[in-house]
Amino acid sequence: MFQIKQFFLVCFSIIIGFSSFAQKSHSHNDYEQNQPFYAAYNLGFDSIEADLFLKNNELFVAHDWHKISVERTFKSLYLLPLLAKIKENHGYPYPEKKPMILLLDLKKNGRELMKPLFEQLKPYKRELRNVKIIISGDMPAPDEFQDYDKMFYFDGRDNLTYSKKAFKRVLLVSKGFADYGKYWNGETPLSEEIFQKIKFFVDDCHAKGKQVRLWGTPNKLLAFETLQKLKVDFIGTDNLDLLAKFIANQ
Repeated sequence: MFQIKQFFLVCFSIIIGFSSFAQKSHSHNDYEQNQPFYAAYNLGFDSIEADLFLKNNELFVAHDWHKISVERTFKSLYLLPLLAKIKENHGYPYPEKKPMILLLDLKKNGRELMKPLFEQLKPYKRELRNVKIIISGDMPAPDEFQDYDKMFYFDGRDNLTYSKKAFKRVLLVSKGFADYGKYWNGETPLSEEIFQKIKFFVDDCHAKGKQVRLWGTPNKLLAFETLQKLKVDFIGTDNLDLLAKFIANQ
């Protein structure tokens, strides 16, 4: 009888383990979509990423400095559309209180962007209370996290050391696939060596209570399936429709 109970307990634990893991969608370099913000939002993406530059005291979204254009401001492409959706959904970015992450990748002297970014967001702190704003890219050092408003979380790195207090401000840990040293086209299976290295990274982060994101992975179904097997929490893509269909079918 004891062995039977033990067997069912193990099975129940396995079921709970699988059901508690939910893949999340991340719109990588979202501003390069034909419809920044709206394309990912309309597909229900969990996380949306924008690269930010500061020029003439204005925040612009662009991948490179020379691609900055006057009409592509952070406020017009992301902040105002998001605030409109929050108003429409009675305080939440999505209907039914579904959360959202806005990941802001700071470019070129990123620390200098923190003050103007805060000044732009500060009037809307109440409206943005159900949006997780994660600072990535050229971030402040971990021992400086406490100097910034608590509306900001930070994108962790596995090669940095965090105090217990600073680590509480880390919402997820990100790593570039290129750090594993080999190109992967996403059309052939990932080598077992790289698979196990990524698995070690993912398992270690999960043991510390942090979610995981890998950037620089292929926009292919096999890549999505592999990241799912590895339990990478956020799958990033430039092909929004392909990822949305993949997650919907799981």
